[in-house]
Amino acid sequence: MAIKLLVVEDESIVALDIKHRAELLGYKVVGIASSGEEALKLTREKKPDIVLMDIVLKGEMDGIEAAEIIKREYDIPVVYLTAHSDKETLERAKLTEPFGYIIKPFEDRELHSVIEVAIYKHMMDSKLKMSEKRYRKLAESSPDPIILLDKAERIMFLNNAFERITGFPRKECYKRHVKILEEIGIITGGEFKKFINKLIKPFKDRLDNPVQVKIKDKDGKEHYLELYASTIKNNGENFIQIIGHDITAKMEANKRRLKLIREKTRRELYGFLLSAIPVFASTVPPQLRNIIIKNFGDKFEKNLKPSFNEHMKRKGLLSQIKTGKIEDAKKIFKAYISWLESFLKNLGIKTRTKEEEDHYKLEFVTFPWSDNTHINPIFSLMFRTILMRSFTWTKLKGNVIQTSKKKKMEFEFHI
Repeated sequence: MAIKLLVVEDESIVALDIKHRAELLGYKVVGIASSGEEALKLTREKKPDIVLMDIVLKGEMDGIEAAEIIKREYDIPVVYLTAHSDKETLERAKLTEPFGYIIKPFEDRELHSVIEVAIYKHMMDSKLKMSEKRYRKLAESSPDPIILLDKAERIMFLNNAFERITGFPRKECYKRHVKILEEIGIITGGEFKKFINKLIKPFKDRLDNPVQVKIKDKDGKEHYLELYASTIKNNGENFIQIIGHDITAKMEANKRRLKLIREKTRRELYGFLLSAIPVFASTVPPQLRNIIIKNFGDKFEKNLKPSFNEHMKRKGLLSQIKTGKIEDAKKIFKAYISWLESFLKNLGIKTRTKEEEDHYKLEFVTFPWSDNTHINPIFSLMFRTILMRSFTWTKLKGNVIQTSKKKKMEFEFHI
């Protein structure tokens, strides 16, 4: 099927010449307009594939104004015909994003070349727009927030889920650097640094491991997102697509589970302390005493090791521990101590860790089950069991030594 042309030229002889030459090249000229107003009327009625538009026309509407309306309302490519190649005219015409220019007078091969290129470019642009339309439709219907960044880290797209979760209007963020998310309080402080350093800066093509960040909505409520990043291409340009899975409910459920575990462990500990009193009686055989201690250690491990593993996973160290291929013993030990201090704090115990020349010392600063004169040996035995058992979970080579004094309970970690 021949390509349909509309010729807009106010000089009738020139218009007929263009029509004749275009038809000899195999195109179908569906009409000739001599004014901008007539060009709009024929465009609406004839629906041409392309419009050849003279820039300077008689009447109130010139070719540039008519071309802008044709592009906006009908999405039909326009090629300018002009004998005016002055800079000011071309700069004004350029704002309408035409599909080409033909400077009069011109050769047939120029006319043919410009029309074919314009038709091809418009076809590719239409495909791109359809692709963008499908992407936006899919992205808007996604329950997960989606962010699209260009190579300059500017936000080019945010979907409806972003507004729903954060409460912030997305239009405030468009074409702004991603730092705007920190400025308006969605991702703050260390969370924003994590977002940049672990997700954006190291990004090349695809990040299979998600980055977990905490965000705040407009009302200050916290949400937890698991962010995945990948590259998508649009018109030859690479964009970073970030999809966030809302794991707030999962995190809150996990917090409740950990709280229950802590409460259960506290009850277990208190119960053990009461039941362990007879262990130090002279009538209790040492073998039975050791069985009771082992049973406590087993219960402690069953209830608390999942919490330890979760802590190490968040620190990115669990894989080293599980495989036994320790790459950074010091980092694992410090992560272990932070977990241990948090656990003891829940029991009302404050601790202090010191790095000595060849070992680490853990001192119990506050101890709710002691008097002013001495540490009860029952409690001392209990916490020795806790520290020695939990240290084995780190898979670090070393040992734990109790160095408690009369009024102080202390342990040394030799790694």
